[in-house]
Amino acid sequence: MRDLRRRLIALAGLVVIVGAVIAALALMGVIGNQGGGGAGIEDVALLDPPQPAGSATRQVGPEAGKLAPDFVISDFDGTRHRLSDFRGKAVYLNFWATWCIPCQVELPDVETVQQLHKGELVVISINRREPLDRARDFLKNIPRTDGGTGVSFTVNGIDPGDTLYDRYRGLGMPVSVFIDANGVVTRVANGQLRLDDMQQAVAEALAAGRAAGGQAGQDAEPRVTLGVYLLPVTLSGP
Repeated sequence: MRDLRRRLIALAGLVVIVGAVIAALALMGVIGNQGGGGAGIEDVALLDPPQPAGSATRQVGPEAGKLAPDFVISDFDGTRHRLSDFRGKAVYLNFWATWCIPCQVELPDVETVQQLHKGELVVISINRREPLDRARDFLKNIPRTDGGTGVSFTVNGIDPGDTLYDRYRGLGMPVSVFIDANGVVTRVANGQLRLDDMQQAVAEALAAGRAAGGQAGQDAEPRVTLGVYLLPVTLSGP
């Protein structure tokens, strides 16, 4: 009888621990449907990207040397933005979430890079399926590198269904994708980037875009950067 009581107590303790872990993960948005988005926010639409004028047909995919998968995304105000509409400028896609500690460290540097390359770089930040108010308040209150508060990007995007993270085959968090002015991926980075790494990746994208006919990077060696990142966790029922 005493043995049975001990086992029941141990089992109850395990149930409490597992429940607490699941609740914490759900709170962080790692598992479960967190009701991403909000009023006026539409789902991401995936599209076929237009081929660059005057160059050979390219394959489409989230790898260096291929055309970046095209999409339309809502910003925090509900305005829709299409990736290929930013052709002519380098683009930095950054996937983030409020529960991702490396993202919190990285985002102020992403804004610094945006300021350093005004007029030639578009930054599309992509929040992963979190409620609109949570995502907006987080960016509004994040400490900047200059001592101020709040960061904002060319497009403060929100992806209610994680459509883009799946299409771009994200591994862990954060994820950064650099695209040249012709819509070609120049580098994919899984994990937190330092400011110097961002600067180098942006320089590569700008240089590729300036090359005549959009040929730079066509035969370039793929660049994949690994850094500090958080792996997503998915729990499913039987």
